[in-house]
Amino acid sequence: MENYMLAEDVDAESLAAVMELAVPGVVVENGTVREYNTTYAAHILGYIGPIWSEEAAEYREKGYSMNALVGKSGVEQAFEEYLHGSSGIKRTTVSSTGEILNRYYVTEPVPGNNVELTIDISLQAVAEQALEKVILDLRENGVGRNKEGKDAQGGAVVVQMCKTGEILAMASYPTYDLATRAENAVALNEDETAPMFNRALAAYPPGSVYKMVTAIAGLEEGIITPSTIIEDKGIYTYYVDPQPMCWIWRQAHTTHGRINVSQAIVDSCNYFYYEVGRLTGIKKLDEYATAFGLGQSTGIEIGDVSGVLASPEWAEAHDREWTDGQTITAAIGQSYNLFTPLQLANYVATLVSGGEHYEAHLLKNVKSYDNSRVVGVYGKGPLNDLNISDSTMAAVTKGMHDLTYDSLRSAFSRCVVEAGAKTGSAQVGTDIANGTFVAYAPYDDPEIAVAIVIEHATWGSNLATTGVDILNAYFTADETGSAVTGENQLLP
Repeated sequence: MENYMLAEDVDAESLAAVMELAVPGVVVENGTVREYNTTYAAHILGYIGPIWSEEAAEYREKGYSMNALVGKSGVEQAFEEYLHGSSGIKRTTVSSTGEILNRYYVTEPVPGNNVELTIDISLQAVAEQALEKVILDLRENGVGRNKEGKDAQGGAVVVQMCKTGEILAMASYPTYDLATRAENAVALNEDETAPMFNRALAAYPPGSVYKMVTAIAGLEEGIITPSTIIEDKGIYTYYVDPQPMCWIWRQAHTTHGRINVSQAIVDSCNYFYYEVGRLTGIKKLDEYATAFGLGQSTGIEIGDVSGVLASPEWAEAHDREWTDGQTITAAIGQSYNLFTPLQLANYVATLVSGGEHYEAHLLKNVKSYDNSRVVGVYGKGPLNDLNISDSTMAAVTKGMHDLTYDSLRSAFSRCVVEAGAKTGSAQVGTDIANGTFVAYAPYDDPEIAVAIVIEHATWGSNLATTGVDILNAYFTADETGSAVTGENQLLP
């Protein structure tokens, strides 16, 4: 017969009263408690909880005790099969007065396995701290004469290894403390800032960080070459309606003049990408975006949303309008496009790896509870390879590199490594825009890609300092000795 748990985490006074009363049938037992040795990575780690009634049949079939605690979110849930272990069977002999006469295991319990994650907890801490700092700074001070970014809300940072898909950090702000989650559950769920919502897996309009997709599609399809010159005339008049403006025309009634694809990345020239997008067509744009993993699940074990890849088919399926003008706005990262910060990091990692596209993943390996044997190792190869030509790679990465010496010079002047970057401003309402930012480093041999999205931050350039903080933390970690062996293990 299975025991029923009447109470847990009982205080000392109540425990003494129960022991003194010696109520027949009531047994006091020690148990184990999940302990988190970090205040970071709450959205990644997730939490455990009791089996809900709607889950009972499934877990009973798997041999679980109905008193078991199971993963409810994050990697706790994703890797439940590795972490859980198996329950033992204990036989207890009790006298007629309730006195325990004998107790022994018929079947010994087996501890769960150790799951090692790809997360670098030191880098995760830097990412969370830097994300919080920039959001609070924007709220307090804004940027420039117009105090842009003062309405900044939540945000996310993702850091991914370029050639493996390993996620090194995935921060979401606001966040919460796993150690006090249970006691603060009601307040956390009612909090309007949604601290338990993982914004790294939420879909946002990408803005101009998408422009490298348009550049690569145009170059690889022969629509343009690295030396093709397009003149920015301020207002794009190919269509009667719409006739969108380049951002610089809207702000200053001037243009970027005659520019090539690399300079168009530096200047983030909308006019250039309107023209390339129109000539390339939405079908080809979407083909390349899909190959980069945009608008689809990244494969991350904790689950994510697919977002939206703007297309006539999507518009029709969702009763939305599609016109030729939607193609040119999609080409600059607007229209119906919605991607997660994780997808953006994955896309940039794919781009700078020459087109090798890996699933994003958190699992490094699984070892037995005593670490004596390896139970499993993540070993998937690339999902696909765009085989981006050398000339296309050179043109696009040159633009991203040159940007760090142009409008982002003040931030990247203190970066410890040569890097490439792109900023975006994605409109989400009248006079409201999210800031988006992506970067990679080193420029000549990419190791990591970074993506940042902050709600209502206005300009992606407002996030560049945060990106540099994260790059510097990663590339100086060996020198400072900040990494601690074993700190990325999730113990059963």
